[in-house]
Amino acid sequence: MRPTIVLLSPPGDHQRILARLQQVGAYSEGETFDRLDRGECRFGVDASGDVLDEFDEEEVGEIRQKIGEFQAITLEYSGVSCIRDLLGEVIDGLSGMLDTNYGEPIEYREVLARFRREPLWDWRFAAGE
Repeated sequence: MRPTIVLLSPPGDHQRILARLQQVGAYSEGETFDRLDRGECRFGVDASGDVLDEFDEEEVGEIRQKIGEFQAITLEYSGVSCIRDLLGEVIDGLSGMLDTNYGEPIEYREVLARFRREPLWDWRFAAGE
């Protein structure tokens, strides 16, 4: 399995992200994961929200405290450079949190600010900072 991230967004922004994902490349529906091809990058997209079953109640409560009710989109990716570019387009101007599977979820605006400050930021190695 390829690495994944989870986009956690209020319902309205969740719908905007889904629409953006379907517009930023060649998008096709699949049985488990939909597929998004964008240049040299390929992504798996799961908007079912099933990933939330893997979150414990405390995590869900903390996220709700920060952003209110939310929905989840799981994205499979092959490399951080690919997902970084995709995130720059699909979460810009929206509210929510990114769960990188490496440390605590990060608010979208902080993710984008971090990309501006550190264009090569790779969260897989930043967790131990």
